[in-house]
Amino acid sequence: MEMKALCMRCRDAKRKPTMQIMNNPKVSEKNNRFSAKGQCAKCGGNMFKFLSKDDAKKLK
Repeated sequence: MEMKALCMRCRDAKRKPTMQIMNNPKVSEKNNRFSAKGQCAKCGGNMFKFLSKDDAKKLK
């Protein structure tokens, strides 16, 4: 499953973060909230995204 998230390093002309593909997403759960951490495919920067329970199950 291809996941896209906001990358804080990759920005457009107006300095807004852009959506990039996340490599190696690692799913975690804390306090009944799911999230994924990975790296940006374009620049290699760290990325973070909150997930729904269903999306977290698909990635595991």
